[in-house]
Amino acid sequence: MILIASLDTDQAQIWHEILEPHFAVYEVDVHDRRALELILKKVSFDAIIVDLALLDDSGISEISELKELQPDLRIIIMTKFPSQREEISAILFGAKAYCSFDMKLDLFPKVVRTVLDNEIWVDRKFVSRLLAEIEDITHVKHAEAKRLDKGIAAMTPRENEIACLVATGASNRRIAEQLNISERTVKAHLGVIFRKVGITDRLQLALYMNRHQQLSSIWHSSKLGTSSPSSTDPHHKH
Repeated sequence: MILIASLDTDQAQIWHEILEPHFAVYEVDVHDRRALELILKKVSFDAIIVDLALLDDSGISEISELKELQPDLRIIIMTKFPSQREEISAILFGAKAYCSFDMKLDLFPKVVRTVLDNEIWVDRKFVSRLLAEIEDITHVKHAEAKRLDKGIAAMTPRENEIACLVATGASNRRIAEQLNISERTVKAHLGVIFRKVGITDRLQLALYMNRHQQLSSIWHSSKLGTSSPSSTDPHHKH
């Protein structure tokens, strides 16, 4: 079963008509965030097509909250204003596809079918962009790397807690609820974190925190003598 959720009722109807001959589409389209949350709590879906504008101010990071409601849900993000960096964020935070409202409509069933097969729909240049983004964050000059590490060390325990939650894809609202603070306080902490670490947005923070954690784990394992030089890493097919 597929659910369509969009602020644009006309666009939702177009998607509905295109997909209905090919898939089981839920009879009622959703047009606001609250209704989306309620229906996901009551009805199980294989996939959801969601207008990015329908999500809260946190935008892409709201994907993690949808996944919390239905962990196996396959999410297709639709947007009127696509950007390459936002596409990277969407995929890293759990979406299976990120598409423009202006995409060719005859491709739409193919996108949905790909996602239902538990595969990711991205263009051929996506991996190159992702690797470049990671390289910008992790393969920095030594002096800059030292500055970034110093920034993380300078975080307060609360700031580090918030940064780690951002790395999991948590939205400002979810972080506020979990830490029992206001969203305004979360935003203020993030502003301080960005300055300390020397980055500018949530995606960079998420990428860096995950990479920093990975490197710390490798270092810790090697110190304990648990790493195996002869072991080989499996190759994952995406």
